[in-house]
Amino acid sequence: MASNQANTSISLNEQSSFSASGEQVPAALSMMVDSMKSMVERAKIDLENADQRARADLENIDQRARKDVALLDQRAREDFQKVDKKARKDVAILDKRAREDHELLRKVRKSKGLTS
Repeated sequence: MASNQANTSISLNEQSSFSASGEQVPAALSMMVDSMKSMVERAKIDLENADQRARADLENIDQRARKDVALLDQRAREDFQKVDKKARKDVAILDKRAREDHELLRKVRKSKGLTS
């Protein structure tokens, strides 16, 4: 025989809902699931925002690093050109002195009657 009596475990202030399987779910559990769903959605949005900020920060850092590398490269080229110019001057001076020394040595040998 079917009973038409009310379920006394549910108070008038408590709402019930039904799950996908048709089982009765207490309102508190339903509210907890909704709250957790909301927190997960907010966490997902926060994560996406953090990811966007991180990408923007990384792009800024990359741009600054590229500028720094370009500046260092320019300075290195300038320094290399200065060193190269100085080295060429030094080689020219040494070459001139070597030629003068060679000419002097040739004259000394010639005056002493020595042949090379």
